[in-house]
Amino acid sequence: LGLSVSANSTHKPPRDPCSPLTLQYPHINTVMRLPEFPVSHKAVKLAELFKKILLEATSKTLAPQARLCLCETARTVIELFMIPSFDPFVDTENPGKAVTFFCDSWFLSHSVFCESLLLKSELPNENFFDIVNDLRSKGTATLGNNSDALLEKVETLFRQIGGLDGQGKENHGMVIEMAFVQIVALINKYTSAWKKSLPKDRYIKLLQMTIDKTLKLILTDTLSIQDISAKHSTCLSNNFSLLLDQLSKVRSDDLPEDSDSWVRFKLVIGLMDDSLVKIVENWENGTLSRYFRSSEVQHLVRALFQNTDKNAALRRRITGDVL
Repeated sequence: LGLSVSANSTHKPPRDPCSPLTLQYPHINTVMRLPEFPVSHKAVKLAELFKKILLEATSKTLAPQARLCLCETARTVIELFMIPSFDPFVDTENPGKAVTFFCDSWFLSHSVFCESLLLKSELPNENFFDIVNDLRSKGTATLGNNSDALLEKVETLFRQIGGLDGQGKENHGMVIEMAFVQIVALINKYTSAWKKSLPKDRYIKLLQMTIDKTLKLILTDTLSIQDISAKHSTCLSNNFSLLLDQLSKVRSDDLPEDSDSWVRFKLVIGLMDDSLVKIVENWENGTLSRYFRSSEVQHLVRALFQNTDKNAALRRRITGDVL
């Protein structure tokens, strides 16, 4: 293709091999649109090699068995690529590798589909549609595994806090703050790699899932706190606010709408800052009941406020689930 690039560089895919098929198959671009994201030099060279071998297999001067062997060789070239050279659960420090594998897989699936369809009438009885599906599935699974690896690391960092209640712990607020800083830095590292190369819709989906699962992880622990002092509640509220502020910078304008997890997290911050009277009012006017079960709010109220007769009477008004 006349490309002069280093072995590790990426660039936009070359001319779409499906172009000659559009007259015969008018809907080909709907079914197999050329991916509009960077691919590696290796993927381009593999696509070239696959095409070259298939062209040799069309030669009528070769014996039928030799032509079949060439088709099998073309298949093997692609199948060898599908064995990733890394484990996304181990090599989590380089999310760019998973992104590259995903992009290359989808580009190669497109190339294999189009080149084999173009030469279908001249090839022995051989098709490569199974490889097309395998390439896409493997690429998608690898990206999913990379996302799972990120969330595992986020949970590990969060669990190292040792609980959010702060009971009997010195400088616990600082420990929580540092853990949140590390979590945001980790998320930013991965999502930046995703944003750089992935199609926007897939990047948005991964970004939303990552932020939602991170907030759900913290919310689950927050709503199960048994007892928390007023001082530590303020400290926790401040750290939660800082976390949302930093995650807002990560999501930037890519996620303009607040998800339910994001709204719930903001409401929990309010719960920690508000009086019990205000919490009951917000429950009765629907501000809280649209996003929480009564048992969740009652549990947090018991952790935040003293168990007096007056508070108990107010707490009993938090009832009647909407969810």
